[in-house]
Amino acid sequence: MASEFSITLLAVLIPFALWFINRTCRISHLTFQVLAMLCIGWEAGTTFYMHATFEITHTAMYLSTAVIFSTFCVVLGQWHSTRSSSILDEPLAVLGLCLAALLGPAPTNGYFLIGLLGYAAYSLYRSNISVTRKTFGLAQSALAILLVCVSFWAGDSFYEPAGLFLAVTLVPLPPFHVLFASLVGSARGILSGVWTVAFLSLGLAEIQNLQTMIPMETEMRVAIGLLALLGGLYAALKCLGQNQIHVLLTYATIVQVALLWGLTTVFSSFSLWGIPFGVTVGLIMNGLFVAYTFVQQRYGSHIIGNLPGLAAPMPRLGTFVSLLISIAVLFPIIPLFGGITTMPGAESQEGSFVIISLLFLGVWMFGSWHFSHVLHHTLFGKARSDIPYTDLKVAEICCLALIIFGASVSIVFN
Repeated sequence: MASEFSITLLAVLIPFALWFINRTCRISHLTFQVLAMLCIGWEAGTTFYMHATFEITHTAMYLSTAVIFSTFCVVLGQWHSTRSSSILDEPLAVLGLCLAALLGPAPTNGYFLIGLLGYAAYSLYRSNISVTRKTFGLAQSALAILLVCVSFWAGDSFYEPAGLFLAVTLVPLPPFHVLFASLVGSARGILSGVWTVAFLSLGLAEIQNLQTMIPMETEMRVAIGLLALLGGLYAALKCLGQNQIHVLLTYATIVQVALLWGLTTVFSSFSLWGIPFGVTVGLIMNGLFVAYTFVQQRYGSHIIGNLPGLAAPMPRLGTFVSLLISIAVLFPIIPLFGGITTMPGAESQEGSFVIISLLFLGVWMFGSWHFSHVLHHTLFGKARSDIPYTDLKVAEICCLALIIFGASVSIVFN
């Protein structure tokens, strides 16, 4: 029987082998599409084999399935693309490293987490963002890698600060959102959604470990609640000043996960509500990133408002984007009411319940505005007469339909 380490290593090496072959030989898009699908099938089979053979937790399986599913959807959506196959090899590399970090045995999984953070730093270094943002993003990545390395030698005594920093980096909570915002906001096409799901999945695993291993004191709960409130409002305000949909969706993701951070200070049983909540956020935002990529591949990058009225000439796109935004706006209510009914002793939370109320009144209601802003300036209005519009093709429809189905299933688990 193969060892857990060798199987984990294969889960990384096969996607990177495809990445290397594609970068050196320049395989045609259609050929690499087939190879990418086979690779994703291999990763799925590896994941279920490890679950059946080794002691893989339910949470790790759930998060790994979400990463595999989202990667499959974005690769499927590129079936009709005529662009270079290089847009498909990077998602496979991210998939392999993410799965190894989630499923690998300790401490091997830590090394693969370092590899993912290093690959994120490499991708950020190659991006075209400003030098200041790039510098801060690379510095945060380097600090996260350093903390993981130190935790190898320090053991459990250093786990709390290292794990907490990794959690607020991967599930981005301002002011620790720089790496996520810079990486996702500057990623090309479908990569934004892939990075979003990968970061959130790894971050949710870190939060789950922190909750099970380290009891959260009252002062820390209040501090995280206040930080979630202020960070969510900050991200919502950043959305107001964005004229690029790509960047706006990045900060919209940060607004959504600020709600998750706030809820962790009041509701217990994070694995029952927090994991499905975070996975749903990742899938929905991945769907919106992918939908925008379909528009961008047809008409290029554009400022919000320069391409209005898409719902009329592209009704299939309009339907899917409307569904995705509706879910993004409404689904945070589900864990709120579900958590309140089972929350023990809300009056003993010493202000946390008040912070959560402010979080929903301020962050959720105010933050939901940016979704209506996207709807108003992209789907509605009068379409331009000088553009030959082309609606979604079969593979693109299947991609978005599967993402909405997956997000709906995840909501049911909330």
